[in-house]
Amino acid sequence: MDEATKKQVLRLFTYGLYAVSCADGGEVNAFTANWLSQASFDPPMLMVSVENASKSLGMIQRSQHFAVNILESGQRELAGALGKTAFKVPDKLKGLTYAAGENGSPLLHDALGWVECRVAASVPAGDSTIIVGEVINVGLRREGTALTMKEAGFRHAG
Repeated sequence: MDEATKKQVLRLFTYGLYAVSCADGGEVNAFTANWLSQASFDPPMLMVSVENASKSLGMIQRSQHFAVNILESGQRELAGALGKTAFKVPDKLKGLTYAAGENGSPLLHDALGWVECRVAASVPAGDSTIIVGEVINVGLRREGTALTMKEAGFRHAG
């Protein structure tokens, strides 16, 4: 396989940018995710890819819950800040306004809306784990356009 062509083709996929948040044992965290999709209508389910080396993966696996906060067009700086590793920046949510959801996951006030999920399944996927979550609660803060990878100018390795 030609590596340059592989990267070029994989970068053609469209992605949104989301803040996935979690809570475990009184600790909260959030990370920027772009590999996220609806997985089922009935019951409503989402799937998100979480890096195996991340702090959040363990938090989600222990608590069995997470939330997806839909970032708004123009929130590139927020996406970038939440994209830093929690091991280097342990308090990424400092200064952000949020409320704890039903299961403790932070629901960002600056997000367009949010989806709370209960973990239904997880599947190893190379350097990541796919978490499938059943939607247990949703909220809409305002109408707007969601932030995308293309708008933000972020690029994954492909």
